[in-house]
Amino acid sequence: RLFISQQAASRIIASLESELNAKLFIRTPQGVEETDCGAELEQQAFSYLQFHDDIVRLIGKIDLGGTEEYKIGFFMGMLRELPPHFLPTFIGAHPEYDFRLISYPDNERSRLFQNYDCDLVVTTSPLTACYFMEIYHHTNPIGVILKNTHPLARKNALTMEDLKGQRLITINNDSRSQAKLMERLREHGLSLSAILGIPEWELTLELLHWGYISFFAGKPSNLPADTVVLPLSDLDVLWEFYIYKRGDKKLSDMEKELVKGICENISD
Repeated sequence: RLFISQQAASRIIASLESELNAKLFIRTPQGVEETDCGAELEQQAFSYLQFHDDIVRLIGKIDLGGTEEYKIGFFMGMLRELPPHFLPTFIGAHPEYDFRLISYPDNERSRLFQNYDCDLVVTTSPLTACYFMEIYHHTNPIGVILKNTHPLARKNALTMEDLKGQRLITINNDSRSQAKLMERLREHGLSLSAILGIPEWELTLELLHWGYISFFAGKPSNLPADTVVLPLSDLDVLWEFYIYKRGDKKLSDMEKELVKGICENISD
């Protein structure tokens, strides 16, 4: 795949290990495996490679007088929280940029790898890479949604005790908020009837008609009129929403406009 010989690859690896004074690979009966140092280098190297690509891209833009490429990474389901046509309208208003959109599953692997190539990242868990700068952080309490004909819909608020014996739905991701929610469910002896991904949102709404209750932290205005949103008075778990920018330079006017639009629409 590298179009070099195995011997040449081995020499390059040996030279790199010598420079770093660290072992990057080990041989096992199952084959060659990364060490912890190798895995860390793999993660950190993305930023340096991206900086190189940025330099090439910017020089090419100056030379050709073309549009500037701008990559936006966002977790699956985010667009549901924004008005219809929000991103296409924004893109159409800024022809000076060549926008690239990357929708990724909101899981730890995506946060570690796929986000390295983006200029702006919208996610529900903090990013730890040092070259990302947090520019927005919003929280919403996690409550539940249920059909307005459900017996519990007559209450103003619910407790975890109210949920015992109910058929519960939650989202299938590994965000920090979801991990805390799962821990609280175990503490209260509650089990889930359905763990669904963002693409199955319509299924979630259909199951509400059959008496299911779903955990929820989005915008109530996006829900059907026959759906009730109730807080959980003793849950105390927040859904988190972050926007990160790569690099430490000032936000451009375009970025300020984009971030402002997203923030205004994410927060009810």
